[in-house]
This record gives sequence, structure tokens and C-alpha cells, in this order.
Amino acid sequence: MATVRRLFGLGLALVALIGPPFEVRAEGLTVSQLQVSPSPGGQWSAQVTWKVPWQKEPYREVHEGVPIDFTVTLRVFRERGWWNDEEVATTRVKREVYYNRLTNQYRVIDWEEGDRYFTREWEEARELVRKTGAIPVAGTDRLKAGEAYYLGARVRASREQLSLPARMLAVFGRLFKGASDWRYQPLEP
Repeated sequence: MATVRRLFGLGLALVALIGPPFEVRAEGLTVSQLQVSPSPGGQWSAQVTWKVPWQKEPYREVHEGVPIDFTVTLRVFRERGWWNDEEVATTRVKREVYYNRLTNQYRVIDWEEGDRYFTREWEEARELVRKTGAIPVAGTDRLKAGEAYYLGARVRASREQLSLPARMLAVFGRLFKGASDWRYQPLEP
């Protein structure tokens, strides 16, 4: 019986090291506003406003040096009444926030542009994480006239940047992968 328990514990440890983090709904991570507008040149753009409850667990652990990634996902769907809605285009914007205790600075990384921002001010780091600007979504050449389309937006937070030993400790602690609910906005080509 003791051998079975040891094997079970070893199997759990192996799954925690190799497997992805378990997904749990993050409390309070929300897309508060989604605005869609056509831009010059035949491209649709979206402005996404989202909120993070920084004072709650696990987001406040940024101050302890735990990096957190935020990914804004935008998907354009073609509405179909008889089957699942067809996905026409997907765009992702990814940011990471990290606090370096040695330099007492916050680092915010924009993974799409490759930009890295360093600041000692927490307010400025929070704004840099949320600042996405106009995100190009889909060209009008991909949208057919006379069809109904809509845009969905979602924000996901994760800690995938942790090393394997740190990930194992976090799995048995309070590791999370949180996501907001989808927010939808109609498109009119």
C-alpha cells in the first residue's frame, strides 16, 4: 500500500513538472469595453479596455517577482444560424509584467513589438500592461458583403514563464491560468 502511495505521489509530481498549469477562472479579470471601427486602407481596428484586480491574489504577487503574462485575443466570427459560427480571423496581443527585486524596477514586455519598458513606478507599469492601442483585426477583403460578422475579445492571464521547479511549487500552491469572459461586438462591413 505504501508503494502505491509513493507511485501516486511521484506521478503527481511528474504531471506538475511536465504538464501545463491547471486552468481556473481568475476572479475579476474583465474586458470592460470593446470598440470596433474601420480604419483607412480597408482594415478593421479594435480598442480593448480591460481591468485587472491588482490588489487580489494572485495578481499582487507581481510585487514578489512572479512574472504574469496577459494575452488579449480578438476573433472575428461569421454568423451562421445552422452550424457553429465560422472563425474568420484571430489576433493576439501579449504583455508581460515582472518586478525585479535587485533593481527595484518593473519590466513590461510587449511581445509583438519586442519593446521592453522599465519603470520604478507601479502605476506606470500597470498602464503599460493595459495599453494596447488600436489593434488591427481583419481586412475588409476577408469580410463578404451581406454577411453578419461579430468580434469577440478575451483577456487571459498566465504564469507560463516560471521555470519547471518553480512551476511545480506553484502548482501545489496557488498557480492559476485565468481568463475573462468573452465580450462581443457586431461588425458591419
